[in-house]
Amino acid sequence: MAIQTKHRRVRNNFFLDDKLFQKIAVMEPKAVANFIPLTWHKAKDFSVWDDRGNKWIDLTSGIFVANAGHANPHIKKAITKQLKADLLFAYNYPTEIKKKFLDKILKLSPDHFNRVILLNSGSEAMDTAYKLIKFYGQKNNKKYIITFKGAYHGRGLSNDLISGNKEKADWSGVSDDAVRFLDFPYNESDKFDPSKLPSPDQIAGFILETFQGWGAWFYPKGFVNDLYRLAKKSGALICFDEMQAGFYRLGPLYGYLTYGAEIKPDIIALGKGISSSLPISAVLSREEIVDLNPKADLHGTHSGNAVCVAAALANLEFLSNSKQVKIREKTMKVFAKNLSELAQSPLIKQVNVRGMIAALIFHKAEEASRVVKACIENGVLPVCTNRESIKIAPPLTITEEAIHEFTEVIKSFL
Repeated sequence: MAIQTKHRRVRNNFFLDDKLFQKIAVMEPKAVANFIPLTWHKAKDFSVWDDRGNKWIDLTSGIFVANAGHANPHIKKAITKQLKADLLFAYNYPTEIKKKFLDKILKLSPDHFNRVILLNSGSEAMDTAYKLIKFYGQKNNKKYIITFKGAYHGRGLSNDLISGNKEKADWSGVSDDAVRFLDFPYNESDKFDPSKLPSPDQIAGFILETFQGWGAWFYPKGFVNDLYRLAKKSGALICFDEMQAGFYRLGPLYGYLTYGAEIKPDIIALGKGISSSLPISAVLSREEIVDLNPKADLHGTHSGNAVCVAAALANLEFLSNSKQVKIREKTMKVFAKNLSELAQSPLIKQVNVRGMIAALIFHKAEEASRVVKACIENGVLPVCTNRESIKIAPPLTITEEAIHEFTEVIKSFL
């Protein structure tokens, strides 16, 4: 049966069997191929179209990137202006557009940050954060880096050393005995327990995802504060991986701010929503940390790329505009209310929601996958995790009307 609403369009006899997907798949490794055979032909604001005219409400933001909406006009205009300026690439030389972006992000960020490292991807940003903590540990005779089981910090050797569990990097034959993993506190009653740590004076730093990605799991109330106080007392650094949480996804500019005003991390790694479009990432820190090793290689061929920086600057201008902030304050309340009500389904174990990110935690992974498939066939595109969760993170420009529509669709399949 065909579906035709203001925000959804699905033609008769639609099913997930994409010819373009098959043609690309034979040229790529199996480990690369997207598991949802759905061609993206056009994406605008919070809508995605395929090459057959079908239209979806996008609940993925691509992959938590398009915070300002797909093909945001303000960002497109900035990219076009930079293209017409005949400055697409400038290696690491100074450019005016780079200065404007650095000025803007430092002005919007908490005052204790005074240095920005520009990079290309979230994995590079986390690799750099790992490197900075290592330099700090060597300088101050501190050994350990503490991270959490189940966390994900990107693709690369150093990323695998601090992600998931101590076996994640076994493929390489390389290990780092200074990295220690804590169990993630999935239960609201879980408390921060320092007795499970090495001697605090030997800890160089803690690395935390602002929320654990696969299920939008947030730390219990007080957990981060207790960890932070121990770190400050013992002289350990605090690093937040803000890839999915940053750039107003949780309400404030950076998601860690939702844990309380007293939290002042030493390092935050940024990406995804930083430009809502083109590849760019950043690490924010302080002078005394980033300059510990003046010979450290903290830039790359495309870091600070003029076109990417222009997009990131326009993204910040759009998202930090007072009008957009007021609109989001309203839509986020509607989003939280609607998603929280889905917890009434007997299929749902728990709903995690904050700002404009939510995860429906199912009792069974197969039920989550079934609901994802049904939603896609009916014009709603959520994030399929291939496990017992469905993640929902639409562009921050989504309307109240569209929020009501997609939650009704999800509810119908629960």
